[in-house]
Amino acid sequence: MDVLNISVTNTSIALAFTSVLLLYYLLHRSKTSKAISPPEAGGAWPILGHLHLLGGSQLPHKTLASMSDKYGPIFTIRLGLHRAVVVSNWEIAKECFTTHDIAVSSRPKFIAAEHLRYHYAMFGFSPYGSYWRELRKIILLELVCHRRLEGFKHVRVS
Repeated sequence: MDVLNISVTNTSIALAFTSVLLLYYLLHRSKTSKAISPPEAGGAWPILGHLHLLGGSQLPHKTLASMSDKYGPIFTIRLGLHRAVVVSNWEIAKECFTTHDIAVSSRPKFIAAEHLRYHYAMFGFSPYGSYWRELRKIILLELVCHRRLEGFKHVRVS
């Protein structure tokens, strides 16, 4: 008799746990489905994404232009496992870089950049913020200034 009670108790606990997980999934899915995302271009492979389309016989910008004609001025593609947004309209691009500049300017954080680049300390891998702005000022004033470019002109010519 005790074995039957333990079996019923375990079954009811498992059923309650499964119900809570299902409820959490349904609530979480309904919150994320309200966000409007641009359409994703078709033809992506499971791991490679759309890289096979960009590396074909046609040039990448022409491939993206034909995809833009098909999917509209803003759409998403997958570069490997990562999703990228393609904008082919100048008005939308202007809005992205003026209104939503912080979201567009930031770079993704990944483990290799954290370990190999001293916790995102290098200019190309650091996320947008006060450190990046200060580093940009230093690079523009010291490395890419007119005086430095003229000083190393002979190196570029040779």
